[in-house]
Amino acid sequence: MLVGHLLNAKKKHDETKNVESEEVEHLQKGADYLTTLLLQQGIQQTQKTVSANKPKGVDELKKDFVENLVKNGLVNIGDGGRTVLTDKGQEHLIKQTKNAEMRVTLAKLRNLRYRNSIAKTRKKRSSGKKTRKGTKKSAKRKKRR
Repeated sequence: MLVGHLLNAKKKHDETKNVESEEVEHLQKGADYLTTLLLQQGIQQTQKTVSANKPKGVDELKKDFVENLVKNGLVNIGDGGRTVLTDKGQEHLIKQTKNAEMRVTLAKLRNLRYRNSIAKTRKKRSSGKKTRKGTKKSAKRKKRR
């Protein structure tokens, strides 16, 4: 597993960056060293299993999304293959919009509360630093009078 991990890391490193041939050779030597070390210890290399299913592309995901909407009765397929919103879909859309509006309002209130707390702490800090001018009299003036 460790050798497989190293080889995969080397492959990803090669694909994402412009790697010098010396770095590739260094990684290959390290992988070879680990392979011989593990084989001497009696650990056998396992065969890699390749998944037959590839991740879905953007177009397939869009099709699945529309199929789910049709299956749930939120939209129908109209003339020309266009989707038409049903009454149930309209209600669902209004409900989702209201929920999103409430979340946005809540986030604005939290942000406002946070900004107000920061402003209060700034006021406290800045008011502590200020001193009134002219209240302190120098020692020389006191002695003259």
